[in-house]
Amino acid sequence: MTAVETREPGFRRAAVLMTATSFLVPAAGLVTAPILAQGLGAEGRGILAAALAPSALMLNLATLGLPDSLTFHLARWPSLTRRATAWSSAATIVLGIVSIGVTALLLPLLSSDDAELSRLILIASASTVPALVVGVLRGAAVGRQLWKYIAIERVILTLGRVVLFCALFWTGTLTVFSAVVVNIALPIAAGVVYLVVTRRPPLDRDKPGLESRSMRPVFGYGLRVWWGSVASMTLSRLAPLLMVPLSTAYDLGLYTVATTISDLPLIVALAVQGALFGVGSRDQNASRVTDTARLTTLLAIAGSVAIAVTLPWWLAPLFGSDFAGALGPTILLLASACICVPGLMAAGGLSSFGRPSLRSLGLLVTLVVYLGAFLLLVPHLGVWGAAWTSVIGNVVMSTFMIATASRVMEVPASRFVAITWSDVRRLWDLGMQSTRVVLKRLGR
Repeated sequence: MTAVETREPGFRRAAVLMTATSFLVPAAGLVTAPILAQGLGAEGRGILAAALAPSALMLNLATLGLPDSLTFHLARWPSLTRRATAWSSAATIVLGIVSIGVTALLLPLLSSDDAELSRLILIASASTVPALVVGVLRGAAVGRQLWKYIAIERVILTLGRVVLFCALFWTGTLTVFSAVVVNIALPIAAGVVYLVVTRRPPLDRDKPGLESRSMRPVFGYGLRVWWGSVASMTLSRLAPLLMVPLSTAYDLGLYTVATTISDLPLIVALAVQGALFGVGSRDQNASRVTDTARLTTLLAIAGSVAIAVTLPWWLAPLFGSDFAGALGPTILLLASACICVPGLMAAGGLSSFGRPSLRSLGLLVTLVVYLGAFLLLVPHLGVWGAAWTSVIGNVVMSTFMIATASRVMEVPASRFVAITWSDVRRLWDLGMQSTRVVLKRLGR
């Protein structure tokens, strides 16, 4: 065991728990994505993505970065939990109501004057307010290191998706409308577990430096995170929002399936990043950030190669022959995901070191480059253009984040990406240790 591991049992436990439960998300996706593809068809799958995209974007716009800010501040000063959570919830509720009104005004543009799509977008938008409160409570839970409850939420969410979508498919009631309802209702139901953060917080675990109980620092940090989060969410939602006008619903359906598969390594990476940010906000450690970046990238490469090699044998049988055209773009997006991973860890490190503005700047630069490439490539290349745009965007993002984090943390940039045989052995040892822990707990 290394010195870093000895000093950081909290991070190792959090990373193992978050990584283990993050596998539930892709596992559920592998079950539900083929069901949605076969039950709705390529065009219906594209319509579902278009119906959910505006509400997801509005959710990010209305958070004001407060979930991340609560994580950062409550990790240091848990005594602020009730006050900070209450003020943050109130602010996001107001903004959520405003966002619903904005969505209603933009309906003709978002739906291309399709009455049924307009109705679905409004239904999805109605979930904005409760979903915002869940997001605030989740951010507080991460800051308080309540990893068990975060894991419980994931279990409820993923198992619920599998059970409900399977039931709808088998009973012949799976429609775009019912799929929208499941997608918006489950996260709210699962978020009930976060009511645990409303309990009386510990008053003796605050770190030095809390000079006042004012909410100004919480909102200030949140705003510095917010504009980067808006850029990040816009990046993830550009394809559902713009691909139909620029290309076709069929291309969007192919891209949706391709990203469902290629997001598997990113789901794990984001789980690790969340643990890194939550623990790192309380105890900043540059070596932890760089080591995690290399190990997570190595894990992403191994997983992506395994998926890419086997993909030709299960893509069409699993999703249907309509989606055979997603093979090449999926492999390209898997490569793009591997490029993205070290940048994600560097970005999490910047936020935990109290420099969210630099992270936000990197995401804004990436958005500008990504949007330009998307508008240039997608009208001519369709789903392939969207996949190449992802590669370009992730190269820009990781380059910026690693270079900036290297300067802030005063470590060489190579330490984020220079994978060695020592990292391979370490990842293997951590995997074996984690497996033994999980098996031991399951055997109880």
